[in-house]
Amino acid sequence: MAVRVKIRLCVRDRCIVLRALVNSGYESSEPELAIPQKTAEELGLWPPQEFALEEAYTAGGMASVYVVNEDARVSLVLNNHYVENVKVRLVINPYLDEPLISDHLIDALGIIVISFGQGLWRHRSDPKDVVRESAL
Repeated sequence: MAVRVKIRLCVRDRCIVLRALVNSGYESSEPELAIPQKTAEELGLWPPQEFALEEAYTAGGMASVYVVNEDARVSLVLNNHYVENVKVRLVINPYLDEPLISDHLIDALGIIVISFGQGLWRHRSDPKDVVRESAL
């Protein structure tokens, strides 16, 4: 199992709710969300009009990714409410099959992982006894 959370991603005038993997191994210098090409298509971002092509270290080796120049914001979905609303650097990775939340975005969204193996977490505003399960 892993920790997955529901997020709302807004770009331009479109917002979609996604299930995303909390990936502590995805290191970034700022809040960053990597999305699959299919998600980029849903948001009208594929093919990208303005982008920077970068090489990224991934679990499968080096991969070319598209960093899009868009005002993108991510909120965490908690009990049918949206919390945080974080500006993110948006990366399209055609090799992904699900969105990935970077280490800095994990912190910005207030996600505290209790157990990666069991898929347990809490939000920083939750009481200490609250334990949330991975989103299905």
